Amino acid sequence: MNRLFSIQVVLVLLGIVIVWVTLGEASITATLYGGAVALANSALLSLRMNKKSEVASSDPHTTVILLYVSAVGRFLLVLVALSIGLGFLKLAPQPLLGMFIVAQLGYYIAALSARKQVEST
Repeated sequence: MNRLFSIQVVLVLLGIVIVWVTLGEASITATLYGGAVALANSALLSLRMNKKSEVASSDPHTTVILLYVSAVGRFLLVLVALSIGLGFLKLAPQPLLGMFIVAQLGYYIAALSARKQVEST
């Protein structure tokens, strides 16, 4: 998870610089908010993974329920956070959603780098 967080933070920082240069200072808040939502989503996943390993049940039914609860919780977190950013805070949608999507790509980058590391050993 540390690798994922590192990748996502780098992507968010790069995104902020790119948005600042192309769209100006007004869009930085929306970009930062989108990246923060993605990082919060990853933090919740990390928290759930740690809790699951502590509970370590031999019952597959319990494990599946925990996975579903985690997925639903993360989905609701993203839905509510993006709704607040777009609706209540009235942040610019393109940089907010764009940065969220780019930060979520950190999952795939982390998975690919971990896969290459395993293949090279």
